[in-house]
Amino acid sequence: MDKAMRLRNLAESVIDSESHRDEIRYLFDNLNLSREEVVKAYVDYDLDVFAYKNEVYEPLAMRAVLHLHNLLPKSWHQDRQETISNLLKKCEPSTVVDMGFGVPGRYVRDYVLNRGNVELTFVDLYDSAFGFAEKLLDRSHKSWRDRINFKKLDMNTHEYPGDFDCYIFQDSLEHVKNATIYLERMVSQSPSSSKFILSLPIGEIVPAHTIAWKDKDEALGWLQEGGLNVYEYKEISVNREVDLFAQELDYDLQNLVVLCSKTK
Repeated sequence: MDKAMRLRNLAESVIDSESHRDEIRYLFDNLNLSREEVVKAYVDYDLDVFAYKNEVYEPLAMRAVLHLHNLLPKSWHQDRQETISNLLKKCEPSTVVDMGFGVPGRYVRDYVLNRGNVELTFVDLYDSAFGFAEKLLDRSHKSWRDRINFKKLDMNTHEYPGDFDCYIFQDSLEHVKNATIYLERMVSQSPSSSKFILSLPIGEIVPAHTIAWKDKDEALGWLQEGGLNVYEYKEISVNREVDLFAQELDYDLQNLVVLCSKTK
């Protein structure tokens, strides 16, 4: 079976799964998305990571693709989401901002909406991110608007989103122009007690990224040079059985998830 057909089967397995089919049908209906539109976007996105740049994330169908990734059993997305939830529970912030959030992850349910005193701000460039998030949250958490806000922001302008207890960059900072400068500015402007949770891809650069780290040590050193003290991290490897976007890569692509505090 060729890669495109395997990708189609994976997407359809999540769409048709007993655990998620009602939610996904609701999203398709309320966002005016067709099954075929989303499946095709899933295949195109994972078929060749060298074939597109950041504009691929603008369509609404891509938000559904990112959500399917989060739901895909045994994917590295599952491990990453669990790790980020656990790190939030350790540092217990009351205010959180998720920079370039893409789609709501598991921590929204496990941490933010499971506690009575946590406020979250979702930041993204594209309106499709907010439209998808609204429908997803409407179905699962009726009172989410009491504690979750949206902020449209282009991180390429290096705009500071405001003061928060915790800043999350979940596979987003590597998409920013002059990411090193932006990290330094974010760290310098944020409150002294702020925590940072980042996930960084370890491997070769792809067209949608502006920066790459060849190994864990290089990434950790980059964070330290940016003014952060790394005191916990986890390395997550792709599962090539389901994370098919990595199938042709000739290196072990990893995701480095870190919890940091400011050094200054």
